[in-house]
Amino acid sequence: MRVALAIFLNLLLALALGYWLRREHRLAGPSLRRWLLPTLALRLVAGVIQDGPDLQRINFLGRAYTEQFWAQPSAYWALLQSHQLREGGKMRILYQWSNTLFISKIAGMLNFASLGTSWLNGLYLSLGCFVACWGLVRTLTQRFPATPAGAGIVAFLLWPSIVWWTSGVTKETLLLGSGAALTMLVLNHLYGSGLLPPAPHQAARSHHWAPSAGRWLLVAGLAWLHLRMRYFFALPLLASLLALGGVAAAERRGWLRLGWGMQLVMLLVGLLAAGAAAVAIGGEPVSRDFVTSQLWLNYTHGIATSVGQPHVEYAHLQPTVASILAHAPLAAAQTITRPWLGEKAALPYLAAGLENLLLLGLLLLALFAVVQGRPGRLPAALVLALLLYCVVLAALIGLSTPNLGTLHRYRAVMLPWLLWLLLQNDYARKLLKW
Repeated sequence: MRVALAIFLNLLLALALGYWLRREHRLAGPSLRRWLLPTLALRLVAGVIQDGPDLQRINFLGRAYTEQFWAQPSAYWALLQSHQLREGGKMRILYQWSNTLFISKIAGMLNFASLGTSWLNGLYLSLGCFVACWGLVRTLTQRFPATPAGAGIVAFLLWPSIVWWTSGVTKETLLLGSGAALTMLVLNHLYGSGLLPPAPHQAARSHHWAPSAGRWLLVAGLAWLHLRMRYFFALPLLASLLALGGVAAAERRGWLRLGWGMQLVMLLVGLLAAGAAAVAIGGEPVSRDFVTSQLWLNYTHGIATSVGQPHVEYAHLQPTVASILAHAPLAAAQTITRPWLGEKAALPYLAAGLENLLLLGLLLLALFAVVQGRPGRLPAALVLALLLYCVVLAALIGLSTPNLGTLHRYRAVMLPWLLWLLLQNDYARKLLKW
């Protein structure tokens, strides 16, 4: 029974993948089409070879969920809703918002197709993340045809640390995949007319497009998945997208004629409103005291476990809003620039240092392009919304993650958005063409 179900599920996946590849090859332009198979292969290989204690723990718990299904199928739905799990003959109670618990449930469901094979689970999740990222890159190219297509390819599909850390059975894989798919749907709604390019006779009334019930459910599901994986990471993105939607709707209806300064003010107001709504709805997990205490606990735990390893320390950081805001700019800068080249004589740190050196060069090039009046051709509201998201998330990562190895991994969820923005200017466009 188990083998027959696994064969059936993998056959369905192969058919779906074949259909998707043919569809994307038809829809993608020449500049994208030639990258489809190479970038897919790159992410699948990265997902298959991933390993580590986190992966082993997730797969172990996932097998426990699968075995309990086969032992008592009628109780499986209740098991998925609870935060209790029988492990090694003992009943364990886990934290309800534990992302390890949540991804273990997903791994347990993947085991029906993989028969508990960890590298196959890594392949499935890597494939899902790639489909989401590819869909976003194609959407960005179609919705903003004046922008360089290579920016999305490099940022979401080729940048080494992003591909590595967002492949396999990792939380970052699900975070980037769900965030990319969610943003794709939102941008299609705000700047296009659905998941596919509008037909010529529909272009004139594309602004009347409204999401169907199915799309609303998909958006809600992706937002929920993003929140459940790491809500500290998800809230800045969701708030930025909501604020962007408000500004774009106001501009589209002609209610406002906004320069970039007023757009920034409106986005900040939208972020604050979204944050207040999140606190009102979410309660303790997103309250001020809980957030500050969790940042402080993560920071102190990271310091304690980073003895002898490269890490960041903030001498005067305290678990208060004022102290966190005061240290936020430095924390954001540390997230983007550390580890420095030569900080530790180990291959992963040398590779990360070289990558950060290139990232710093792209940042300086983008700043120079802005000064020269050649920043690119993206809508100002979109640029500001994504920049706010990157700055807020970089600060949160830098404050809560002093260990540089872990910091380099966590920032892989934020880095594609920053890279995509940095590669929009006219000078980067010439480099991408070359």
